[in-house]
Amino acid sequence: MALRRPHRKSRHGCLECKRRRVKCDEARPTCSNCAKRHSECEYGSSSSLLWANEEPAVARQSSRASGSDSGHPSDSILSSPPADSLGILGRLSGDGVTAATTPTAALNLHDLELMMHWCNDTYHTLSRNERTDLVWRNVVPEEALSHPFLMHGILALSALHLARTGPEPSRRAAYLNRAVTHQNQALALFRELLGDINESNAKAMFAFAGIVVVYTFGFPHTPDVQDPWTCVDDLYQVLVLTRGVQQVIRSPADYLSHSNFAPILQVEEVHARLPDDATATINNLHEANEVCGARDQSHETEVYTATIDNVAEMLSWVYGGMTASVIAGRWAIKLPPRFLELLREREPMALVMLAHFGVLLQFLKHRWCFDEWCVRVAKAVWMLLDDQWRPLVHWAMIGILGENYLEKMDTL
Repeated sequence: MALRRPHRKSRHGCLECKRRRVKCDEARPTCSNCAKRHSECEYGSSSSLLWANEEPAVARQSSRASGSDSGHPSDSILSSPPADSLGILGRLSGDGVTAATTPTAALNLHDLELMMHWCNDTYHTLSRNERTDLVWRNVVPEEALSHPFLMHGILALSALHLARTGPEPSRRAAYLNRAVTHQNQALALFRELLGDINESNAKAMFAFAGIVVVYTFGFPHTPDVQDPWTCVDDLYQVLVLTRGVQQVIRSPADYLSHSNFAPILQVEEVHARLPDDATATINNLHEANEVCGARDQSHETEVYTATIDNVAEMLSWVYGGMTASVIAGRWAIKLPPRFLELLREREPMALVMLAHFGVLLQFLKHRWCFDEWCVRVAKAVWMLLDDQWRPLVHWAMIGILGENYLEKMDTL
């Protein structure tokens, strides 16, 4: 009787082979099936953090013999102990295994591409200067090796960056899909740790908090020209998220300030005197707020006073030369909690404040994650306010769209 040929399952085949229900040889970056058919070869997220497609049989047998696990190899870093998750790196660390006995492994080139892009370019999005460059480019990826949620966050933001700015438009949809997949996995793992922030994970939690804010600002939104509230609601969600994740990392701040993450926390407050037109605008906002309070006892005068002062302070930063992403986050963090409720209740004065936040975003538009927000916010607020309130946003509209902003409204 002829022996039956053993069958090796394709555990991590590409999406195209899975769709066609054919066996995939899992070659990277393009399997032989897709190469023959000239099809786009893309691998799913289930193996997104694998440095090798599958644990070799030699390693599995060795593991069973030692009694170290149940004999079922882990499919990803997420389900393996951190110390064992990068097995291929361990074999390269001089542990006595010779090159002759080390099996050949296929690299996940998609994720390696994303990590390379992070180290070459994306980290600049979160950095402010040369001191913080070193942290975001070197220290944060090293921390991610022990914290899968941070690794997913890095890869998600890098993929989103490529989706928004990549030189090949035909690949942008694929990058966006990878960004969403990595971000969903990152958030699921991040939520599990929210109730247990300690010194062992504080750095990773802090870094991910910054990454998720930038990711949310940078994620592409389809403008709804029929309903300007779509933009306001989108920005409301971003502000809520920013405040939420920042509150998460307040408890370990003292520990982080004495670690190699210290440069990130040491924000240089470069205040500058506001130009005369900006000063006049701030004074007009305060005056209008007082008038509204005198006419209507339900008007939240104190909340808006604090919000106007917040706008003035952040404007002094940008006029002083600060154009880092921290500006957008700092404004959101320093908002009175009640302001977000007023924005959700669609109060006109809250919309006026949002237009002036748009001016801050205008100073950040050179950064890929903020480029479209200032125009979207300005246009939405103008459309939602009536003639009674529009004079209060005149300066903001000029700052964002220029002196002839009324002529541009129909073309945006």
